[in-house]
Amino acid sequence: MPRTLMAGLVAAAFGLLAIGLFGASPAQAFPDAQIDAQIRPCFGGLTDPTIGTRCRAKPRSHRSTEPKPLKPPPTYIDCAYARPGEISQAIAGNYDGVTITLTSTTGQACRESVAINRPARIEADPNVMLRFGQPLLVAPSGQPCLRLAPRIWVAIRGLSIGQAEGERAPCIQGQDVDLTVIESDIAYSGDGSAITLVGDSRLNLVGSQIVSRSLEPAVVLQGRLKLDTVTIGAAVAGLKVTTTEDSSMRNLTLVRLDDWTGSRRSASSAGLVVADVGANQLIDIQGLAVTGFSRGVYVSGAGEINLRSPRINGADWALIVEGPSTRVSQASLQAGEVGLYAASGTTFISRSEIKGVMRSGIYAERGAQVRSVDNVVYAAKSGCAALKTGFFEGALTCRPWFEAAALGGSAEDPTLPTYDSLRSSLDQDADEAASAANEPPPLAGGPAAKSTPPAGPKGGPSK
Repeated sequence: MPRTLMAGLVAAAFGLLAIGLFGASPAQAFPDAQIDAQIRPCFGGLTDPTIGTRCRAKPRSHRSTEPKPLKPPPTYIDCAYARPGEISQAIAGNYDGVTITLTSTTGQACRESVAINRPARIEADPNVMLRFGQPLLVAPSGQPCLRLAPRIWVAIRGLSIGQAEGERAPCIQGQDVDLTVIESDIAYSGDGSAITLVGDSRLNLVGSQIVSRSLEPAVVLQGRLKLDTVTIGAAVAGLKVTTTEDSSMRNLTLVRLDDWTGSRRSASSAGLVVADVGANQLIDIQGLAVTGFSRGVYVSGAGEINLRSPRINGADWALIVEGPSTRVSQASLQAGEVGLYAASGTTFISRSEIKGVMRSGIYAERGAQVRSVDNVVYAAKSGCAALKTGFFEGALTCRPWFEAAALGGSAEDPTLPTYDSLRSSLDQDADEAASAANEPPPLAGGPAAKSTPPAGPKGGPSK
């Protein structure tokens, strides 16, 4: 009985299996048959055109997994609505050499410490007023206005930049950089400098004005300097340059600010300091005007310096030479103590006037060489007899101090501006120059209605 039951169960199982394999449709039994059932109705597409519409393959969607490229930040920035860090982000998110244009529809400044990590230009919209009284870029307290990454070039044009509380941070700082500043105003108050470029940097200053109330020099540069038509107002020191290549200065005006007159700071002030001139370097200075600094000009090193038509007023010691071969021609040196002091090296001075001195018109230490041709000294009230001549070759004519005024000179100390009054005076001069040129006044708010941002990259820095 069990054997008969077992045989029955086995027969039932084989029956179910046969039904599963042969009772189902071919398309459901085997995968190949299933595919054949799907495509068989389309075999007649060559004879029946309507089959093609029913059997057309559905298009496959190709979704890319790669992220879409980000749109670069805008390069035309309205400071009235600018976010903190927007200028830095615009530079970082664009191509090398990008031009960032700043404007302000309300007169409000961009408040940012701008980090520049690639070659770039920053310029103002042409319709924005260039004024110290209304800067376009203002740095936060204790932070630099512009921070330049090493080994890049940067050019700024037409900007008015301000830093009222710089503390130890300079307004513009960089190392091994190439900086061009064209037709811009920089106002700085703090313990640093308006511009500090160290390492082997290059500074190109053109048609710009800098006012710095600081313990440090207004501009500090290690490297190469090219300067044309620049005014610098400084409380202690104007421009300090340590050259690494030939450099030139044209039409440089240095004025000491009256904020700290009578203090130790003003007693140790210096207008122009050119230090450590290399043996094969040439520094050419033409059209220099220095007013109110205790030491007007100080030069040192082993190279060559040409001073053509310098005007130094209100100094204690007008020109100090230590080392380099120095040529001075057609100078006007007004000083209370010494006109030209040569500590070492060889100095040539010709066709120059030295006014108001009490100690010496020209004085050379033993070992220094001074060659004087066609120069005249207008001594102070004590007269020519009290002057010390030092060790130098050549004739030196001495006349009483009161003859200087009759001949177009003066021994009186000049009137000096303050930090605030100089900025106001420079703004007024700009307004008068624009009126004299019959130029239409710029819009107080910013750009014209149809102003558009500049398009396309530009190559290379402005020179």
